[in-house]
Amino acid sequence: MSEAERARFERCGVVTVVPRSAGGPTLGDDPALLLRHGVEEFLPAPGTVDRLADAYAREGLAVEARTEVGLTVSGPPDLLAEVFGQPVRPVRNKYIRETVRHEFAAAGPLRSRPHPELVAEVRVPRAGFELAAGAPPVPRATPPLPRDPRRLSLPGDAVRLAGAGPAHEAGNRGDGVRVVMVDTGLYDHPHHRAHGYRTSVVPALSALDPAVDERGHGTAMSALLLAVAPAAELTMVKMACESFSFPVAAFQRAVELAPDVISCSWGTLRAEPHLHLEVADAVRRGITVLFAAGNGSTDRRTAMFQSVATPGAITVGGVHVTPDGRRRAADLASSYRSEVFPGRRVPDLSGPCGMLPHGDYVVFPTQPGCMFDRRNSAYDDTAPDDGWLVSSGTSGATAYAAGVVALAVQRGIGKGRALTAADLADACLPVTEGRTQTGDACGGVCPNEAVGLGLLTAPV
Repeated sequence: MSEAERARFERCGVVTVVPRSAGGPTLGDDPALLLRHGVEEFLPAPGTVDRLADAYAREGLAVEARTEVGLTVSGPPDLLAEVFGQPVRPVRNKYIRETVRHEFAAAGPLRSRPHPELVAEVRVPRAGFELAAGAPPVPRATPPLPRDPRRLSLPGDAVRLAGAGPAHEAGNRGDGVRVVMVDTGLYDHPHHRAHGYRTSVVPALSALDPAVDERGHGTAMSALLLAVAPAAELTMVKMACESFSFPVAAFQRAVELAPDVISCSWGTLRAEPHLHLEVADAVRRGITVLFAAGNGSTDRRTAMFQSVATPGAITVGGVHVTPDGRRRAADLASSYRSEVFPGRRVPDLSGPCGMLPHGDYVVFPTQPGCMFDRRNSAYDDTAPDDGWLVSSGTSGATAYAAGVVALAVQRGIGKGRALTAADLADACLPVTEGRTQTGDACGGVCPNEAVGLGLLTAPV
């Protein structure tokens, strides 16, 4: 699978083009500028993105995604070299060994030949991380596992934890709320069909196949979001195949769809400064953006695995709830003081999360034989090709929280602007016990540094 994917992207490189701002400042490699300058100061002059998109299209390149603050452009390496000065080709990430992960690299600095006066920088996009089988059998609509009170079944247990039953009965099921999940894809699973969920898939790049979810992570996360908000209109922006991923392009595509909510259960491999500008601009547009706090990762600048803590986005940590209802900070989850944005604390609030070592907590549907189906079968009592897995880190916590936010949007909380954690504070249950993987303890009080405001539930 990875060799076929590599061959495909040997013929198709990808770059991010950042237009020059009309006001002067350029974010570059310092996202903390967003603490001192409004997003509006980074916007280009009207018509700039259109002019650049038209110019690249005339060169024969594909404009895969575009927002007011950036474009993702793809094309053959030789053509990219003509337009941007260097070929862009895939290389294997040598630090990740348990799976094959590829990234793109340029032979030298990239500069735009068309309209250089309109372009602040051209970057090679970073890959992302989430926390192939031949002809697998058709999966069952229900998991092939005995009921275990230590594990959450979907949708019922998610509804119970969120306290969403009364909201659903009152007609608040996410109706009319447009949610975009940026993740690895969405397989047409019998579980989703059995519950009548309304979903669609949009690929971040034309080279990605929207009909499959090679990693299986997105299919799983969508089931948890839809358990909480079953009537939401969910669009999956597929950002990855098994060995390549394109988080910036995928986030740009998500913004283009103009949703109410964007759910992101992933981080980036190495720092991706431009992503913060895209996120801040989405919040400016009134979109509520959620990011997973991480399963041990932070935003330390030199780290391989980078969590995303853009100001204005809601970061989601993890709380483990035992069968008897006891709540404690999940020792799988991250909590940290942002190095990129001084003064920023992560998480803002929390959702349900498993515990070390494997996060064995939620029973998820997934694509049969996909990467996560195969990997998790080594320890979760499922088969490697049955289309079910047991897991849950802050990825699941974020999908759950996005479902709760969809219910809040339907109720009119925020009235058209991006929701903040403060808007949801009254719906958070206190969590006063436990310690995160990164060492913060609840300390007997809540809010606290381990879980933020506490376990998010449906607003009443």
